[in-house]
Amino acid sequence: MAGSSLFSELRKRKVVQAAAIYGAVAWGVTEVVVTIVDQLFLPRWVSALAVLGFVVGFPVAMFLAWTFDFTAEGIQRTAVGSRRGRASIVLSMVLLVAGTAGLFFLIRPAMQADEAAIASPKAPPNSIAVLPFDYAGQNPDDAYLSQGLSDELRDQLGRVAGLQIAARSSSVAARALAIDARTGAERLGVEKLLEGSLRRQGRALRVSVQLVDGATGLAIWTDSFDRGPNELLSLQQEIVQRVVEHMLPDADLAQAKPATRNATANELMLIARQYEQQVRAREEVDTSRLLQAIELYRRAIELDPDSALAHSRLAGALLFLGDLEAAEAHIFKALSLDPELSEVQHTRGLYFYARGNPDALAAFKRAVELNPNNADALESYGYALWLHRYEDEAAPLFERALQLDRLSLPRYGALGELFGKQGKTEEVHELIGRIEGLFDGAEAWRLISRLYELTGDVDRAIAWGLRARDLEPGNPDHVEWLAELYAELGDFETVLSLVPQPGLGLLYLMRRYDEVIELGEELMIDRPDDVEVRYLLAFAHNATGRYESAVWVLSSTGQPGIVMEMPRMGEDWQGFFTLINAVNGAGDPDLAASLAGWWLNEPRHHENADWFVEVQMACMLGLLGRDAEAMQKLEQARRSPRLPVQPVLKDSPCFQRFQNLPEYRATVEHFDARRAALRQQLPLTLAEFGVEL
Repeated sequence: MAGSSLFSELRKRKVVQAAAIYGAVAWGVTEVVVTIVDQLFLPRWVSALAVLGFVVGFPVAMFLAWTFDFTAEGIQRTAVGSRRGRASIVLSMVLLVAGTAGLFFLIRPAMQADEAAIASPKAPPNSIAVLPFDYAGQNPDDAYLSQGLSDELRDQLGRVAGLQIAARSSSVAARALAIDARTGAERLGVEKLLEGSLRRQGRALRVSVQLVDGATGLAIWTDSFDRGPNELLSLQQEIVQRVVEHMLPDADLAQAKPATRNATANELMLIARQYEQQVRAREEVDTSRLLQAIELYRRAIELDPDSALAHSRLAGALLFLGDLEAAEAHIFKALSLDPELSEVQHTRGLYFYARGNPDALAAFKRAVELNPNNADALESYGYALWLHRYEDEAAPLFERALQLDRLSLPRYGALGELFGKQGKTEEVHELIGRIEGLFDGAEAWRLISRLYELTGDVDRAIAWGLRARDLEPGNPDHVEWLAELYAELGDFETVLSLVPQPGLGLLYLMRRYDEVIELGEELMIDRPDDVEVRYLLAFAHNATGRYESAVWVLSSTGQPGIVMEMPRMGEDWQGFFTLINAVNGAGDPDLAASLAGWWLNEPRHHENADWFVEVQMACMLGLLGRDAEAMQKLEQARRSPRLPVQPVLKDSPCFQRFQNLPEYRATVEHFDARRAALRQQLPLTLAEFGVEL
């Protein structure tokens, strides 16, 4: 029969084996290609071409397998073992078509993934990124001109209603990646790119600018300008006008004014801003560099005392330095000159925030209203709302800031921290995936480690922390972070092997309260403005029954007023609960009950799966004698993906009388069992990652 003849030939010629091998290789290679395209930001057509190549190549491969065979004498044409009639030919063609179709459907998921990437949401209309301009001159001392010009253009365009501007940090990161215009626009989420170069020769300036369509990579507008030494300011205005004409011809340019009308003051501010950005980009403050920026801002103000932005930027630098008194006059001067500038309102908010003034919320809100493109204002407003426990309102602000600043690692960290402390594990894992795809290096890996810690995956957090440490073995911050993670697991022996002389935070996590008190009292003298030291010291006093000492330490922190008006950091809330326990233990249960009742009656409690709110609510309810409700909250705390801090759950005075209650013991034992399971899993996780302590 034709069928038996056909299958006899297929077996003889090993066509089925060839098809299976071809399909496996095609699927594997396609998956690798798709991954490489995503990781290296290659054009999407690369993976599509690979898929199509395998599909088209399948019938060719099958024809070759039918026709030729590998023998000891080399490649030879296969001898015919049976009569091939018309029916066999027809069946062969049907099989070949079916096999090709089957292969197509086998690798279609990879194609669909690629198509989904291509069909990702379009960039917002009228969106643009201003990339750092290249400096093409010979004198490196003039490099600030190109960086400063792009920064000022970005700020001015950001004040044009209707335009959406990518934030500075992402624009700088995109330039550093040296990717093509289309990929850069995709990564930044914008329609257009503005790029250029600047060269100073003698006293003459030459600036080349081009506006690029992110979809095609083609220039929409390009021009070169030759100007005199004092014409950079007017050129800046001209470029803004030309860009707006191409993107929003009917836009109002009234708000897109420069920081100053004085050419010399403008150049001083460009230098000052570069110095300030250099300082802000580092983890440690370079005081001397920051003071240079402050002096340059002061000189610019002398030349143009009516520049609201000059006063605002000087105030911002002074706030970063920590000199609130000196910043105050310049903030209110800027407000008197132009209260309708987002930057001015943002600086005002930072000042109020540092002062613990609740008016910070209104200032941040106004800054966002005036310029929805101000990513820093968005994040500041979101953080302030979060500290006031308006978590649902804070999340969209963090997300908006990240949308504007897609290549900024700290923006991912801020949103991940919020999601993690809301118990939103899936959202945190999604952010981790995005970070892995966009970033590399020790800083990114330590952030991933932190995010895994927030989801309760402490074993994976340690693995990523070790990767960061191995990449930067001389960075003590990685070692300190690893020690905190091992302390969270209760492995104090490993903590001491990493940090033989642990600091205050590690001593607290290891519940070595006498040592916390000894060291904390020394640090109060050495670091009088560090309220976190006082919070940990007060907790240690509570845990050892020294309630009056705890009250005395906390009296200098601004508690309880600071949380009732304008909390400055998450630790302020732990300080507030420490104070309530201290006051109660010191013999004033009425005041403790009043403070606990205020917090419990606040309408801003959000249901989430994280332990902190549930455990603290149990603590406050216990102080008020509402034991059944307290036990219910402790039971709900067991849902938390994140592990609770052991001192809070085990040593807060409010839980002392619950030590033998089944509900309390069940919660403690639940988290202890999770720690034990993570310690057991850890060696396998480290082996999976190929790292070791």
